[in-house]
Amino acid sequence: MKYEKITFNIKCTMNARWVPHFLAMLKYMQQLGGLGSSRKISFYSDGDGDYRPKFEWDEKTLDSSAKPIEDNKGDRLYDAG
Repeated sequence: MKYEKITFNIKCTMNARWVPHFLAMLKYMQQLGGLGSSRKISFYSDGDGDYRPKFEWDEKTLDSSAKPIEDNKGDRLYDAG
């Protein structure tokens, strides 16, 4: 089955100390996709600390309404299935 590919931009603002960890997570996601391998990937979102990211994208063209397939007291898993 073939799916349409799109390119989109997300503007991200966060404290500098979190950036290497966030980018490492994205890099690992890319590596897994290249290998055709499936894994759960977690990123600790420390809202009580200094990880308070802000993400911006074009809400008119990008749908962000997907529901998690699993929600365990706020620990959520998203999957397009």
